[in-house]
Parts: sequence; C-alpha cells; structure tokens
Amino acid sequence: MDKELLNEVEESMEIFYALVMESYDDYSKSRDYGNGQFMPMAEIHTLSLIAENGGILVSDVAKMWNRTLSAASQNVNKLVKKGLVKKVKEPGNNKAVHLYATEKGCELSKMHREYDDKSMSKVASVLLQRHTIDELRTAVSVLKTGLDLYENGGF
Repeated sequence: MDKELLNEVEESMEIFYALVMESYDDYSKSRDYGNGQFMPMAEIHTLSLIAENGGILVSDVAKMWNRTLSAASQNVNKLVKKGLVKKVKEPGNNKAVHLYATEKGCELSKMHREYDDKSMSKVASVLLQRHTIDELRTAVSVLKTGLDLYENGGF
C-alpha cells in the first residue's frame, strides 16, 4: 500500500477522533431544553427513548444505548426522582418494571425533540453550504464503515 496515501488517511482519522472527543465533551454538558431545567444529554435522551417507547424495561434502555444495566438504572432513577418517568410493575411479575414518561416527562421530551430538530437543521444547513450532497453521502459512507469496524471488532 502507498505509504503517502496511508499517512494521509491516518491524518484524516486524527480529525475524526478530534470530532469524536468534541462530541463526547458536548454530550456530558447539561442544557436547558426549554423548561428552565438543565439536564445532561444522557438523561434527556433516555427520557426521550422512554417517552417514544412507553412500557420498555431498563434492560431495553441499556441495550438500545449500549450501556450496562447499572448505568441505565442510575439514569432512569434520576429521571424518576425528577418526576419525569414512572415505574410500573408488571402484574404477577415483580421483576418486570415497565417505564413510562409522566406528563411532565412527555412535555420535556417534546421540547428536546424540537431543540434537536432545530440544532440538526442548523448543522445540515452549514454542511450543505460548505459541501455538495455527494461529498456528504461519501462522508456518511466512510463513517458507516468506521462504525462497522468498531461494532464488529475490526481493529
């Protein structure tokens, strides 16, 4: 393989890793999604998942977010304490606890969706100003390959 080409690809990967780290830092910040209450992204995304999939189990949340059961439980418990999620035991099975967003949780989830939609629209607009749709499609294809490598232990 061409050494110069390989070096160029490796340099591109450094930019990708910088983006990942910026995204990670951003993910840990708390934001106001429109109700005056600051909330970390992990919690708001968990709330939205529950609001959109009423009746799911904590184990479902863990699987969908690729987290441990303990981490998912901690997130859910924070939402319960804030009055955003309620737990409902399955009749005849005390181990199966279903999760539902409360009215307050549904409202906040809707605000979060609107916040995300506006943010994504702004990003999409800038990307389309700076790049062609074909360039963006190629970038997505490359990102999918990288994600596939991570998910399937290709490193």
